[in-house]
Amino acid sequence: MTQDVVSRLTDEQAAAVARLSSAAERGDGDAACQLGDRYREATGGVRYSPKAAFRWYARSALTGYPQGQNNVGACFEHGIGCAQSYAKAVTWYRKAAAQKLAYASSNLGYLYLKGQGVPADKAVAVGWFEKALEQGDERAAEMVKELGG
Repeated sequence: MTQDVVSRLTDEQAAAVARLSSAAERGDGDAACQLGDRYREATGGVRYSPKAAFRWYARSALTGYPQGQNNVGACFEHGIGCAQSYAKAVTWYRKAAAQKLAYASSNLGYLYLKGQGVPADKAVAVGWFEKALEQGDERAAEMVKELGG
């Protein structure tokens, strides 16, 4: 954590960031993901930093934490704090989807629908949206309906 970020934090915010940072340094994927969220959303007293968000999400993903893997995929998909790469987004979304993270399955559906990082394939996209729906992503129901799945 840089000094300019620390100086802006209230004591409570600084303590929360320090707790999360310490837990993330010990390999807690959820804590690293929460730090990534703070930097991506500029919440909890920290400044917006796409690069810091990506670094924390990557640290989370490398622990095997599915939300961190999904968020790294989103960073690669949208070029947040890293070079944009649909192929890398697909790789990370697949890792998270393999752990039954519904949003990752939906994200794969969208990439197949658009042909980004994978060949465009409506049937495969519908399959991912159906899987996402089974995993609890209610938003996927609209895509299944819209695509005729």
